[in-house]
Parts: sequence; structure tokens; C-alpha cells
Amino acid sequence: MKHLESAFKGENEWWKYLLMLTIIPFFAQLPAAIPFLIARAITDLPEGVKEEDVSLMLPETYGLNSSVGLALMVFVFICMLIAFVVLYKPFHGQSFKNVLNGTNTIRWRRIIIGFAVCFVVEAFFLVTDYYLNINDYEMRLNWDALIPLAIVSFLLIPFQAAYEEIMFRGYIARGVARLTRNRLAVIIIPTILFALLHAFNPEVDKHGFWMMMPFYAIVGLSYAIISVLDDGIEIAIGLHAANNVFSSVFVTTEDSALKTDALLFLKEVNVPEEILPFIIVQVIIFAAIAFKYRWKIKTLFTKIEVGKV
Repeated sequence: MKHLESAFKGENEWWKYLLMLTIIPFFAQLPAAIPFLIARAITDLPEGVKEEDVSLMLPETYGLNSSVGLALMVFVFICMLIAFVVLYKPFHGQSFKNVLNGTNTIRWRRIIIGFAVCFVVEAFFLVTDYYLNINDYEMRLNWDALIPLAIVSFLLIPFQAAYEEIMFRGYIARGVARLTRNRLAVIIIPTILFALLHAFNPEVDKHGFWMMMPFYAIVGLSYAIISVLDDGIEIAIGLHAANNVFSSVFVTTEDSALKTDALLFLKEVNVPEEILPFIIVQVIIFAAIAFKYRWKIKTLFTKIEVGKV
């Protein structure tokens, strides 16, 4: 085991974690805002839209193409990822790759496998639901919009997913490991923080905090357990990237956090009815990957020991 155990090596004092988490958003804020300022300056407001109704960081409010808007939104995460990579070694005296699995290598095959498994499972469930409830969907096949969307999604969204996984299942998890030496705490605490991060998403505003939090908590819990069992976060990065890419390109809703010209538009979301299929998807994904790598569940209940790297 290396991932969590390596948190006890290097310069990993608690105050450095706190300082990094504080500095990164500010470090990335200016470069992330520049493309938004340029886009706003060269874009004419749609007819009937007033200046006071425009939000700089919400490109759809000033009529920007949805694929370009998505690229701008993802660029914010890319800037924060770059900030993390640049600042990690000066703060902690190690390569940022150490956050991935406790070594200086990246297990690319695991990222690909995570992406493929999630993509296939979600595609199967979407196709099944589409043909069982075809009247709930609106087909919006527009190649001029779909092709640019697919290019932006497949090329850029993985960076957004990688940043969130590096921060929650990687960086914060290692900080919790150092403080508690408890794998269950490493699973639970970042999962709660991950769910709360999404509390300001538009779907939360529409359906309610307590209605939507279980979805974020379940997926966060799944990724956290997988990362602990696999001794690294690469599979979680692949899963997260596939989920977000799939949601962006193939199905969207009125209140989706990723407002895109997706292939299918789900007219109405019945949140209580969605929770069980959502859980089933996560269980199938977990079971498939656990079977491949022959994980030992008892690992979750073992103590994180200093020096076991």
C-alpha cells in the first residue's frame, strides 16, 4: 500500500494543506477569468437581454454558444489543476504524481478502464430507459452542434474530472489519512465535502438540497471506496470523466449543471424514481472493476500505518 501511507512522507504538515486549498482558487482566478472577459467583450447580447441580467461566469446569460461556454467553464478547472501542479512541489517537496497513488507514476491503463466501464454501463442504461420511456425524451440530433460539443467534452472535461479527483480522493484524502490514520475517515470526510461542493448546482436549486445530496454522496462514496481499495485514484478519474462526458454529450435536462446541446433532452426529472437506478449503476460499475482487480474489502477496515510504503 502506498497511496495513503505516503502522506506521512515529505512536507505534509496540516497547515500546508489548508494554505494550498486557500491559495489555489485565488492563484487560478485571474487567468481563468480572462477568456470570459474576452468572450463577453466580443459577444452581442441576445435581443431582450439586459446588461443587469448578465453574469460573466455564466456564458449562456449573454448568448454564447453552449459548446464554447462549456469550454470556458472547464477552463476554470484547468487553471486550478495547473495551479495545483505548480504549487504542490514547493509546498510538499514531492511530485504532484504522488497524490495519484503514492508513487511518481501514473497508471494510465486504469484511467482508460474506469472510463470505458462507466461509459458502457451508463450507455446501456440510457438506451434501455430511452426505449422504455421514449415519450420522456426529445431527440435533438444536430450534427453542427453535437460534433463541436463532443470534441470539447472528450478533450477538456477529463481535466475537470481529474482536478476534482486529485483534490478530493487524492489530496484531501491524504490529509485526512495523516490526521486520522483511518481508511473509513478517508472515505467519509472527502465524500461529504465533495457532496457539499455541488450544493450550488442548478439541480439542487430546483429539486432541493436534501433531495439531490444523496446522488452526490453516493457517487463520491463509490469513488472514494474504489480509490482506497485500488491504492490510487486513477480509476476514479476515469469513472468521473466518463460520467461527465456522457452527461454532456448524450443527455441533458433543463436544470442540468452542464447545459449543452446534448443528443437527448430529458423533459422531466422525477428525482425519487431516479435514485434506485442510480444506485444500481454505481453498484454494477463497482462490481465489474472489483472483479477485475480482485480487491479485498477487508482493506477498508485496516489502519493506515506509518512507514508501510
